[in-house]
Amino acid sequence: MSDEKIVVLSEYSLIDFVELVNKIFSDYVVPIDWSVLTFKMDARENSVSLNDSFLFLNNGEPHGFILNALRRNRARIDAMGVVESERGKGLAERILKHSHYHLKMKNIEEILLEVASIDERAVRFYDKNGYRIVRNLHTMILDNPERIATDGGNYSYIVSDSKVVYPMALNFEIQQQRHPNWQREPISLLLANGRYNYVRVNINSEEGYFVWGKSGKESAFIVDLGIMSGALENVVKAAVEYTVAQTGAKLISIVAVPENDALYEALCKVGFRTVLSQYEMCRKL
Repeated sequence: MSDEKIVVLSEYSLIDFVELVNKIFSDYVVPIDWSVLTFKMDARENSVSLNDSFLFLNNGEPHGFILNALRRNRARIDAMGVVESERGKGLAERILKHSHYHLKMKNIEEILLEVASIDERAVRFYDKNGYRIVRNLHTMILDNPERIATDGGNYSYIVSDSKVVYPMALNFEIQQQRHPNWQREPISLLLANGRYNYVRVNINSEEGYFVWGKSGKESAFIVDLGIMSGALENVVKAAVEYTVAQTGAKLISIVAVPENDALYEALCKVGFRTVLSQYEMCRKL
């Protein structure tokens, strides 16, 4: 006889939770490999609420979980998973329905999530539960980034921080009608303070910024970038050139870029190519 219990994540051991998530996602299309520290950084950056996230236990053993992030009247499922032995038995749907009910009581009006476009089973599951595809998100890479150079002009760089970049990103989003996804919203850049490298760039007397990090011995990544004029292609080139000079990276990546955001077109023009496509899906409550 089973004894199912729902536990709020804030009341559970983070060490045991991280171990559970890594185990569950080891065979997923997009695996997760968190440490407690990287989980805490991800949670802060993406506004994950441990008080609004849940573990489902069966006879005391965790069999599934859902991580919810909240921003005003919006929520995002940061991650959700079920242990292999319980898949296909209805647990995932119970987890999702419990989360929907809880978020509805918190006056949340819509829920977002991302799912790999090739994971047809997951796409069908979310569609069955009321989620609809909003747009495509592209994880992209640039091979041999040392070949990219800025097009003359006057470029200067100042190492900065999230408190300086945040109002710039917010201003550019409003003025240029950018369409960032959750992880690239200005508030995410602010909350990620200390995790990435923030750089102010001046291109021919125009102020801009880019946010980047190093992911391996010969690889780096770009988080976001912007400029007052909206000429993002120039900032992409500046960010690539600067990052290569700082790290010697042979490959530069950027995760989950929305196809309807100007950043995607700028990346394509510079030579970035898609290596993973995800659907951003939304459900109204």
